[in-house]
Amino acid sequence: MTFQTFKLRPALIASAVLAALASPAWLLAQEEEEAEPDTGVDTTLVARPSVLVPRAASGLLLSVTRAGSKFVAVGQRGGILLSDDGVKWKQVPTPADATLTRVRFVDDSHGWAVGYDGTILATEDGGSNWTLAQFDAAWGRAYYDVLFSDAQNGFVLGGNGRLWRTSDGGKNWEPIESPVFEDQPNLYNLVKLGNGMLLLTGERGLIARSSDDGATWAQLKSPYTGSYFGTVAAGEAGAVVFGLRGNAFHAADVASLPVLTEEELAALREAAANPEASSTAGNPVTEVAGWTELKSGDTESLYGASIADNGDVLLFGGNGRVMKADLAGGQLVRQQLPTNINMNAGLATADSLIVVGTSGVQRFAKP
Repeated sequence: MTFQTFKLRPALIASAVLAALASPAWLLAQEEEEAEPDTGVDTTLVARPSVLVPRAASGLLLSVTRAGSKFVAVGQRGGILLSDDGVKWKQVPTPADATLTRVRFVDDSHGWAVGYDGTILATEDGGSNWTLAQFDAAWGRAYYDVLFSDAQNGFVLGGNGRLWRTSDGGKNWEPIESPVFEDQPNLYNLVKLGNGMLLLTGERGLIARSSDDGATWAQLKSPYTGSYFGTVAAGEAGAVVFGLRGNAFHAADVASLPVLTEEELAALREAAANPEASSTAGNPVTEVAGWTELKSGDTESLYGASIADNGDVLLFGGNGRVMKADLAGGQLVRQQLPTNINMNAGLATADSLIVVGTSGVQRFAKP
């Protein structure tokens, strides 16, 4: 279907940005409840262009990636910044001032940024110019991730179990229905593994895989019932999942992981419905075969990941946490940086780390 264009509500973005000073903006939807039939949303609203500001590189930023030789970062009020060296950044105009949560490029030219109010922005020139592919004020939720396999075929995912796909570069989108998403969990991250399998993570311990390019999904047994904010491919068939309170787990072969049974799913639903009781009963799905906990003794939540040129898996989180995954040793090893800023995402280059968070974007020498 093709979406109509709507005007953004300034009050909604203001509240989101204020809350994000204490935690990453895309976590705001963790506590969202299912909307009542009468939401009171003004569906006549249309998107409003972002405003260029002098200190955009110091504001709240949520995602960073490469576009060929350039770097691209996104964040509050529709802010998109470009850099040639990761040090000097320039903000570019965008057609919507919704907070943007993720940016990804499939090649040097074609990229997408997603965010609140169902916002999807697209570029065909490496990020210099952006067009509005979707703005869905009637839905009013956030997209948290976007993944394209080429310039035409891709996915967006976000609040309330929404997973949509396109085959025409984002001009039209269609929903992907699955029993895995019927409880409407927030979907936070989607990656393609080395063998082509898709792996998706979300709140309430959600881990799901697809071996048919997203047409069908299987929910996996999870060694943790809290939110997984991200996942990253590890090796040809493996992955690392990570999230709340520093929890991280490694699987060497995602295809061999056990699927959640109906009984275990019922136990998870009971735990979600009655957290006080479940806290004394323990995790209803523990000691899952195929998953290895990456221990660290640290409880700072982890929000983003990057794979270094040498293959190291680096995880980024709260209070200056950069953790290197020692997959063979089953642990996370903290990398010391001269900062304690909250990091929402990071990018490893040959000699440095570019991190984005509540204090904007910064570049550090590799520890």
